[in-house]
Amino acid sequence: MQKAIKLILLVFFTSTATVNAQTYRDSLTSQIIHNFPKDENAYQKLKSDIKSLEKLEEKSNPEILHAALPDIYKFKDIDYFKEVLTLLTSKYGFNLSYASGYENYYDAIIKGDLAVWFKEMYIKNHSEWLSENLDKQIDIYRLNNLKEKDQLVHKAILGIQNIKGLTNDQIQELKRIDGTYFDKNLNTLLEICNKIKNLPTGNSFALIQNHYGIVETHAMQHQNTFEKAWQDLLPFYKTSYLNKNTSSINLRNIDSWMYKYNGKQLFNLLKIEDVPESWRNNIDDKEIPLANPEQTKKLRQELGWN
Repeated sequence: MQKAIKLILLVFFTSTATVNAQTYRDSLTSQIIHNFPKDENAYQKLKSDIKSLEKLEEKSNPEILHAALPDIYKFKDIDYFKEVLTLLTSKYGFNLSYASGYENYYDAIIKGDLAVWFKEMYIKNHSEWLSENLDKQIDIYRLNNLKEKDQLVHKAILGIQNIKGLTNDQIQELKRIDGTYFDKNLNTLLEICNKIKNLPTGNSFALIQNHYGIVETHAMQHQNTFEKAWQDLLPFYKTSYLNKNTSSINLRNIDSWMYKYNGKQLFNLLKIEDVPESWRNNIDDKEIPLANPEQTKKLRQELGWN
């Protein structure tokens, strides 16, 4: 479960050892996201990096803190666990209703050693947060529900596609239908983005515990929806990045899918060595050209990279 949560935040080409980050903040975020600690030293590095990121951004990163909760509990850093979960509840709207019940700390906070503490903390802080954010509840529900909606339809279509005897036309029609649902889910996200004039994150809106990242990914990876997806999402990605609510990962993912579909990139965030050979458009590719050098220059200036 911990890895599934973190993978939503990972850069598209996870097989690469490093990320072509633009700033120290981007590099630090990448280190945190890629750190799945297996021993105490690795955990302490994770915790130290999270605190360094908070100091650098001058605020907490609720998505990273939420993703780190299983590791914090796993390594028995209980005081820090309480501190983080209290912060997520009081400031970012952590909601027990959106927990899966499979978190490694779930039993502890519901019926174990932390139950008494959690009940008192949660009822007090969640009630206070709710009283100030009641108007957000429908949209929070919709955002938390996007991942499940995406998976239900996508898995059903994949199952039908595996039926033997389907013609090529039938398979292509199923792919088209899949894209239609990807676009529908993306439109829900975009509707909320337009409403709040930002990408919904903990710092711009509320913590979305069942993150909608799979909706962005599927809309990007489908050939019928890629162009619309990246163009519609770009203004919100830029705003979120400049507000230090997200790193450059979303922008790098645009470059990754753009390379897949037309062999070029927009932000100049992707190096050919980042791309696994099996995923390259041409095994002999030596570099990834820019789709529009002037637009790249303008975007990089706007993002503070030049």
